[in-house]
This record gives sequence, structure tokens and C-alpha cells, in this order.
Amino acid sequence: MSRPLRVLVVCTANICRSPAAEHYLRHHAAERGLDVEVSSAGFLYDDESASDTMAKVMGERGFDLSAHRSRVVDCDLVDAVDLVVTMERRHGRELVSRCGPRGVFTLRGAVAAIAAVDGDRSGPVARIEAADADRLPGDLLGSGDDEVPDPFGKSLRVNRRAADDLHDLTAALLDALY
Repeated sequence: MSRPLRVLVVCTANICRSPAAEHYLRHHAAERGLDVEVSSAGFLYDDESASDTMAKVMGERGFDLSAHRSRVVDCDLVDAVDLVVTMERRHGRELVSRCGPRGVFTLRGAVAAIAAVDGDRSGPVARIEAADADRLPGDLLGSGDDEVPDPFGKSLRVNRRAADDLHDLTAALLDALY
């Protein structure tokens, strides 16, 4: 029996984007019958609840974030997974500088890079490795349209837009992987 695909979702504080993406990925994987383990972390807070606004937005979509507790990302978490998806390039740069370059992408960048891998490549881990091998050293430099803007402290409308984007991106990630 093969082991599950392991994915870590990382954002700044692990209280908005990454918990929402974690729930969406888990939901999409369950709907498709895929064996995927998903977790999330951030750089700033340990043991904080999800933001009230994102919790409300995700609640509108049928997801309960009340049990979520933030945790700080470290290299042990990164090393324990097959794929790390970040919300911003600066998150990826920080992880690469701390933990090495293996399997770290922005979420939107992962979708594009993995979808561009030709053929099956014998499963999702092989597709991730192929996408990772084709990247240029500067892929995580600067900022760009592969980032998911931080909705923290912003309006319900902005948080809803971020949640919609994360819903679509997490579904697209699974499409690219499988």
C-alpha cells in the first residue's frame, strides 16, 4: 500500500490563508477519494485561533475553523512533506534559505509548474519532483502574480475573494497532481 501525499500550506501567521487552504485541500481530496495529508503553518504565531473574519467566511462555506490553532513552521515540518505551498514568494524564500529548496512553491506557482509536467510521471510525488527539477534559481525572487494577497485585517469582501481564490487554486493543484 502506498503512503499518502503529504502537503504543507504556509502563510505569514497561519491564521487566514493557510488554514483556509488546508481545509479546502482536505475537502477536495476527500471528495475525489485521494489519500492526501494536509497541514498548515506560518512564521509569526503559535497557538492562535484563525482570524475572526476568515473563520466567518469559511463558516459561510460550511467549514468550521474554530478548532484551528496556528503553529510556527520549521524545517522538521518542511522535511516531513512532499510539497510545500506558500501564499507569497517571500515565504518560499525564507523556507528555502532555512531548509533547502526541495519542493517549495507558491500555491499558484505549484499549480502552473506541476500542470506543465509532461505525462503521468508515475504519480504525484514524481510530478512534484519533475516540476521542482525544471525550476530556475530565481523563481522565488521578487513578487508576482503567483501570490495570494493577505486578507488579514481587511473587509469581509476581501476575505471572501481570498477564500474563493484558495478554493479554486486548491482544486487546481489536485487536478495538476492527479
